[in-house]
Amino acid sequence: MPRIMADSAQRCTGGITALLAATLGLLASVGQCAEVSRAGDWSEQARLADFLAFVQDFSDNYAYPERAEKPWLTWADRYRPAVLAAQDAVSYAAVIEAALDEVHDFHAEVRAHNPHRWLPVPTFADIWASEDANGAAVIAVRRGSDAERAGIVPGDRVTTIGKLPVAAAITARLTAYVDNRPAAARNWALLSVLAGRADEVRQLGVRDRNGRVRELTLPLERRFDRPPGALACGVLPDGVGWIRFNNSIGDIGTVAAFDRALEQLRGAPGLILDLRDVPSGGDSSVALGILGRLVKTMLPYQHHRIPNYGRSDIERNWFEFVAPRGPFTYEAPIVVLVDHWTGSMGEGMAIGLDGMKRALVIGTPMAHLAGAVSDFTLPRTGIDVAFATEQLYHVNGTPRQDWLPPVLVPDLPSAPEAPLDPIMARGVDELQRLIAQAKNSN
Repeated sequence: MPRIMADSAQRCTGGITALLAATLGLLASVGQCAEVSRAGDWSEQARLADFLAFVQDFSDNYAYPERAEKPWLTWADRYRPAVLAAQDAVSYAAVIEAALDEVHDFHAEVRAHNPHRWLPVPTFADIWASEDANGAAVIAVRRGSDAERAGIVPGDRVTTIGKLPVAAAITARLTAYVDNRPAAARNWALLSVLAGRADEVRQLGVRDRNGRVRELTLPLERRFDRPPGALACGVLPDGVGWIRFNNSIGDIGTVAAFDRALEQLRGAPGLILDLRDVPSGGDSSVALGILGRLVKTMLPYQHHRIPNYGRSDIERNWFEFVAPRGPFTYEAPIVVLVDHWTGSMGEGMAIGLDGMKRALVIGTPMAHLAGAVSDFTLPRTGIDVAFATEQLYHVNGTPRQDWLPPVLVPDLPSAPEAPLDPIMARGVDELQRLIAQAKNSN
């Protein structure tokens, strides 16, 4: 669950350095907590004070202070003119968004309804791609998405985005202050421009494997087809159970829905957990509730690290455990299906089930979202900002964002005549193998 930090108004006395306060000319007002507790104040003083609070919150709490580049150290100076010019919620949020863009981290965002905002990835992404010399190679397409309905498939190549060549669109998304040459920065920008802005249709030039070029306009309102309810479940023809989460692991009601599904599938010789539609992540309470039905003893499922715990030379580390829960434990073999739209807490569930040796994880690389996110509410404007404050690791020490499924499946389009998509088909095969092994060992 995103950890809600103490709000800035409670921390402001003595919590903001004199150096930054002098930069913004706010020494007189920063220490007055009662004065800064009001939300929705768009005065110049409030805007400057809150931007200062944002810079300090990020500087003190960002989970990855060891990055080679630290653009936040100069945000106060560089963004002061923009803060002064931003006189309403939309323009002010855009300033903070621009600052956060410099860290190239999809887990850093402003939780505000800026109509011109870049849409979050992977929540609104429907095309996963990689830049090359000829544009962007489409790696995967989200099922039930506008991109899929438009006929885009893995192996296609995006040649233009918004009438710009792909390389130019990437460069336009990046800022000049930080090094934009690393592949990771350019990939961040590519996925962002492919997801697009909230108030703009997407115009893409796409060339297929046969060389045919199409100019596509994807609709403004993003639509992702999925069944109703928190999850879908059933029994496959070979008798194994199947549960798919419908981007619902942020809803505590999903735990009860999972309990009901597990009761129905109690006698299944094996279980497939499909985590390929959880791009928005979720809450630890939901994940722990689900995982608790699958273990007989308390087990560690992920490692947390806060690198700067009060001081730069002090860090905090701990393992988070799953406790058994419910009227019975499902003990039969399990496989977990993942792909690029397995995000955040979904990634945590996958590494946890692998680390507890409770399931075999099958699929493509996941969303690679780094760290556990906390929310900070700026005290005078009421703007909510979120970014990673804890590093997360598999219990074997691998950073969560670097971990890969033990069984990797290539990104391939489903054959029209195939009853199962490639990841599901591999999952069924591997689960049958595990079931056979379990029978032979008894």
